[in-house]
Amino acid sequence: MAELLLTFAAEGILTKVTSLAAQEFSLVFDFKEDLAQLRDLFLKIQAMLRDVDHSQVRGEAVEIWVKDLEDIAHKADDVLDEITYEDLRRKVELQNQLKKKVKSFFSHSNPIAFRLEMAHKIKKINTSLVKLFNQAAGPIGLIARTLADATSQDVEVLDRETVSSFDSDEKLIIGREEVVSDIVKTLIKSHYNEENYLPVLAIVGMPGLGKTTLAKSIYHESKIDSHFHEKIWVCVSTPFKVKTILRGILESLKPEKAAIQSKDAICKFIREELKEKRYLLILDDVWSEDPEKWKELKSCLLTVNDTQGSSIIVTTRSDEVAEVMETLPRCDLRKLSDDECWLIVKDKAIPIGSPPMSEEQETTGREIAKRCGGLPLVSKVIDGLSWRTIVNRILSC
Repeated sequence: MAELLLTFAAEGILTKVTSLAAQEFSLVFDFKEDLAQLRDLFLKIQAMLRDVDHSQVRGEAVEIWVKDLEDIAHKADDVLDEITYEDLRRKVELQNQLKKKVKSFFSHSNPIAFRLEMAHKIKKINTSLVKLFNQAAGPIGLIARTLADATSQDVEVLDRETVSSFDSDEKLIIGREEVVSDIVKTLIKSHYNEENYLPVLAIVGMPGLGKTTLAKSIYHESKIDSHFHEKIWVCVSTPFKVKTILRGILESLKPEKAAIQSKDAICKFIREELKEKRYLLILDDVWSEDPEKWKELKSCLLTVNDTQGSSIIVTTRSDEVAEVMETLPRCDLRKLSDDECWLIVKDKAIPIGSPPMSEEQETTGREIAKRCGGLPLVSKVIDGLSWRTIVNRILSC
């Protein structure tokens, strides 16, 4: 049966990912959590397949589902092969010592670019697996309810979670000052007296552009503090669960009420806490393009009385998500300039109290900044020690 064949395939992939996740390879540093999630998701795949063997559910939908799962398993296998090969190649390269200059450094073998590429691929695979879980527990009815509930909860815990506070490497905001100012002005001027209207501004951009960091910058602006009575941060990620988001809102407003399970009760307390208050709600990392889920969430928020002037910010990678939710002009996040990337790299490379860099080091550093491709995340990956090591090694070749 296809299910049993996939089980054997999953076993081999699971062995690979478990081995990789357990080792301290420098090249997997930036996506170790994603590998751990991939490992756990494949463990749940095995549980699903055992459930299939004992289930009466059969038919074309199940066969398509299994085929999709098989395709994802092969993609995961290919990515893990890439990681394994790259790790072996780097070990050989280190033994022979690096003798390549700037041009070679920024080739496909660049560890920073490789890590980002692999992280993106693994996240995409994990997202596809989560969607399959949802299909199995929902319209296909493949998984027993107890297993579906456990799987759903586990996936939610494993998903990426952001918070409103700045991480240590997010405090330096470069190239986004005008964007922050414009969005703050837009939010403050959104004084609509219409009922059943909630202004929504979408921040859209590819991975690594700093959508979450931008949202945090807006969240902590003094003008936002003085204008809004309440500020609420909820990381949505996947899956888009309306009750979970509502509970996140309530937890931000009234932490002692966070354990409430009933959706009606959650909405009731939200109404009490937000009544006659102007609030800013940030929904970070939204993936779902389902307009019905958004309508369900919005319907609860619109039952709160006298909240005119309140606003919502949504961060997403998807134009389709933005189209479903937005009512205000969109913020399409641009890449940074080479000079802006250089300022980030320089800040990481030359901490306070460090000796000044030489002219030759700065020239090489600016070349590094050019190769960041305008992505703040790439610029931030290069910390001071590794940057100096890179530059000195290049200059000594």
